[in-house]
Amino acid sequence: MSTQTRPRISGTQFINADEAPRSRLSLSASHRDQHHPVTGTGGDPHLGAIDTPANESCVVCAPATRRLAEELFDAWNVALQTGDARRVTALYADDAVLLPTVSNVPRTSPAEIQDYFEHFLEKKPFGTINSRNVKLGCNKLTDAGTYTFRVTDGGETKEVPARYTFVYENRDGAWKIVHHHSSMMPTA
Repeated sequence: MSTQTRPRISGTQFINADEAPRSRLSLSASHRDQHHPVTGTGGDPHLGAIDTPANESCVVCAPATRRLAEELFDAWNVALQTGDARRVTALYADDAVLLPTVSNVPRTSPAEIQDYFEHFLEKKPFGTINSRNVKLGCNKLTDAGTYTFRVTDGGETKEVPARYTFVYENRDGAWKIVHHHSSMMPTA
């Protein structure tokens, strides 16, 4: 079977921050180059590649690491320190869901998320991660664990232990919060 009639198989493309985009493909394709496509599994060569969408696009996976989870949380925490609710809200996707710590109302739009932070930022919150569990995926990262917030309420500074989950997605090259849940630790 010539290379002209073999069905092509795409690879999920991975981007390494230290390499040029498109310089690496998934393991099955990493041992081949553009002149030696990976062959199919005996399917009809006229049907095309067995795992490539009709438009032949590939999913591009941005690098996701534990360090990235730390950096994304730090960026969110720094945004809190500015006291600017718009800056915090900008870290959330337009369709994000926020289940906030000190509100019973789920926030599902940028305006609702900004409204929450306009009030929450009055307490001058500063978060510190106590423990985290990071799950990595293709263009998705989940960071869940416990954190403690130092807040000022009525002139008194106190520490509030809480549980959290941040789900981030890489959208158009930027990591955005798509889901954020935070709740105070229950009393024993």
